[in-house]
Amino acid sequence: MIKYSEHKYEIVKRLEARKHVCWMTGDGVKDAPALKKADIGIAVAKATDVARGASDIVLTEPGLTVIVRAVLTSKAIFERMKNYTIYAVSITIRIVLGFLLLALIWKSDFIPFMVLIIVILNDGTIMTISNDSETTSTS
Repeated sequence: MIKYSEHKYEIVKRLEARKHVCWMTGDGVKDAPALKKADIGIAVAKATDVARGASDIVLTEPGLTVIVRAVLTSKAIFERMKNYTIYAVSITIRIVLGFLLLALIWKSDFIPFMVLIIVILNDGTIMTISNDSETTSTS
């Protein structure tokens, strides 16, 4: 266990100098410099106002399991966003290519109603991901 707050600050400083992503938890006034210096400063429950002000995240419940749950939840959210983006782009490309082929075969312009159909098909297929009930990987 690190005893002195100056050491905590120095450790954070050295880790960041080596290009490490560094997070720090603390609860007191003496932890504030290290909390501020760290990439992610976390004030634990019942921390002083100074520690809360210097940190990026303030825990409202005691214990560090809150951090684990937050990391797992953020990974799940990021995974869903990535899946949505990949799905949306692939569906859009498929619909645009499909209608492009139809336009080349028919050799005609799209009337506004056909453009509306493209938009509805695109939005409809992308909406399916909002009902995704698959669990995400936590690894």
